Amino acid sequence: MTPKKVTINDIAAAAGVSKTTVSRYINGHGDMLSDASRKRVEKAIQLADYRPSAVARSLKTQKSYLVGVVLANITTPFATSLINGISSGLADGGYVPIFADAADSPATENRILQTLVSHQVDGLLVNTTSGDNPRLVELANSGMPVVLIDRTIRHYDLDIVTAPYSKPTVDLMNHLKDQGFGRVVLFTQPFENNSPREIRRNAFLAANEELFGVDSTLRDVRVVDPLDPQGVQVAIRDVLQTTPAEEHCALYATNTITLIAVYNAMCALGLRAPGDLGLCGPDDWGWAHRIGWDWPESLAGGITTFETDPSTMGHEAARLLLTRIQNPSQVREKRYVPVTMRLRASTRLG
Repeated sequence: MTPKKVTINDIAAAAGVSKTTVSRYINGHGDMLSDASRKRVEKAIQLADYRPSAVARSLKTQKSYLVGVVLANITTPFATSLINGISSGLADGGYVPIFADAADSPATENRILQTLVSHQVDGLLVNTTSGDNPRLVELANSGMPVVLIDRTIRHYDLDIVTAPYSKPTVDLMNHLKDQGFGRVVLFTQPFENNSPREIRRNAFLAANEELFGVDSTLRDVRVVDPLDPQGVQVAIRDVLQTTPAEEHCALYATNTITLIAVYNAMCALGLRAPGDLGLCGPDDWGWAHRIGWDWPESLAGGITTFETDPSTMGHEAARLLLTRIQNPSQVREKRYVPVTMRLRASTRLG
């Protein structure tokens, strides 16, 4: 005998609520329900293994319940944590993400955006590859809900969830000055199309001038490729050769991959932190902390970092997009996910 297909009426009867209440929950309007009703409906759906028809749902609401998610580079630990947060945030509203990797290519990102729009996604979450992105601006102005994740677009405000990168950079520079370091050198990947790196660089330059009296934008900035160990070693040797022996120097890396590359290069050169060089930078490896690995604490006796939280960033971006889908005319928002400073041995001279 073929089992009877569970219907919305069955769920309503099992939960002791109205059909309208169940419909609201299924269609992503759970915020309109009381906590008790929402939990009863959720439990009834789980027990009955109820799966509403996606086709019927989209015909009724004129929505696909699909969200396009474009990540600048899906292979990074940062992106891994973003995916986790985005998935949970969209699931709360009954949406399914379609993840795509732009592979750090603006041209690829543009092709992906065109494909996603042609598949009638209800909104876009974008960790963009470029600070100049007229296609995204065009889509947003045409009515497509768009939320940026971590990276801004120049000269145009869209909804965005990011972290307050200037303050932790300045706080680190003050910490290094207080510890007795006489020079700080920034190690960064190319920053022109990456607003977090650019914000950190600009904050570094301003603090370097104010705290250390350095007014040259070139002297204390090294643009490196973290996948080129020899190139990173050459940059570190140059820093040592241009730093007076009596002047303690610290290296500040603008992202986690560069921080690890600098640490590895120091080890290859037989250099210690902070004995030979101080070392610090951001920690955006949220996945490592979720499995209980405090990786900065395990290296060099502890590396000073400020922790970002990409999983929370992704979750907040998803929630902001769901709000934008429901209320297209709302004022655009900029939400900040807090960072946490972790001062460790690599920057303590005393």
